[in-house]
Amino acid sequence: MKPLLTAALIVRDEEAVLEECLTSIGRVADEIIVVDTGSRDSSGEIALRCGARLLHHPWEDNFAEARNMGLDHANGDWVLCIDADERLEDSNRAHMDEILRGSDAAGFRVLLHPLVRASAYLEYRIWRNDPSIRFEGIIHETVVPGIIALAEREGRTIPTTDLVIRHLGYEGDQRAKHLRNLPMLRREVVRNPTNIFVRHHLFRVFAGLGRYDEADAALTAALEAVQDGERRGMVDERGILVYRDVIRRRGDGEDAEELLAHALSLYPDNCALLVLDARRLITQERYDEAIRRADRVLEIVARGEPSVVAYDLRLLGETPHALKALCLFRLERYRESADEYAGAAELAPDEMSYRVKREVAAGRAGRWRGRSPTSS
Repeated sequence: MKPLLTAALIVRDEEAVLEECLTSIGRVADEIIVVDTGSRDSSGEIALRCGARLLHHPWEDNFAEARNMGLDHANGDWVLCIDADERLEDSNRAHMDEILRGSDAAGFRVLLHPLVRASAYLEYRIWRNDPSIRFEGIIHETVVPGIIALAEREGRTIPTTDLVIRHLGYEGDQRAKHLRNLPMLRREVVRNPTNIFVRHHLFRVFAGLGRYDEADAALTAALEAVQDGERRGMVDERGILVYRDVIRRRGDGEDAEELLAHALSLYPDNCALLVLDARRLITQERYDEAIRRADRVLEIVARGEPSVVAYDLRLLGETPHALKALCLFRLERYRESADEYAGAAELAPDEMSYRVKREVAAGRAGRWRGRSPTSS
């Protein structure tokens, strides 16, 4: 029988993580293709032991080229793209069959957690095995244009699934990856200067390597690219990342405030920007407005809708509660402040300061209730 789903990945010296990845996709894929780009460890042996087809392709500093080799050998009706340091969570063949069989979709978006302590965002990871869908880009390679073109050409949909992929590769020391990625990022910026995500990643690599002057220059260039796109009527959601980091680096100056207001006009529901604005308002003693920003974050979180960007989990839970608690404390609304600190403490049980602050606020609330209207 023709395979329903082919899982394709590229590897190089991934023996520490590969077997767990292949086990997670082995529950749903009829075929697994591993393209090895020059491993010196046991990655190839692990791939064969887990039932994968092993292909070899020399590494030429081009992610798209290596990935497309895997696609060229895929036999399934559908393709799942995954990395060796990722895991497909809580899925099985019956669930995958329910999603794919009989579907008229061009592709599907899944929920990807890019960090251990990060929320999920939507990623295109499953698509119809069609020769028109191939990866583009030296790094941060993408098949999205091909999926969208197929959908438009054939009148197909691109639904969102409840499938979850968790990425583990951004934990720990990233220096080796930064050094590997830097020349590719530089080439890709020249090849595709409007790619905001690549420009932002270049900034992060320079910063991670301690090359701060180059990081500042890369971030400034990224902001200029974002704003140039806006002038041409193209608002890229990944511009949020650039605005966030520019505002952080500019501090509390007037230009940062103006930039934050502009960013919020474009992305009014972005939780990172709302938290930055709440903190700015607190420094200006505009506590009621800051509380409204924190409440807005909590409302967005409560909706549970998938986002186009990932957030640090603290920003979606303990942070807005803690910001509200601080504002309420300074407004002498101590009982409410204690409740908010309790909410923060529940979400961050290892953070002892929230418990201490809750006790202080609760103590103030008790004394405050005992004051007479004429007491000083």
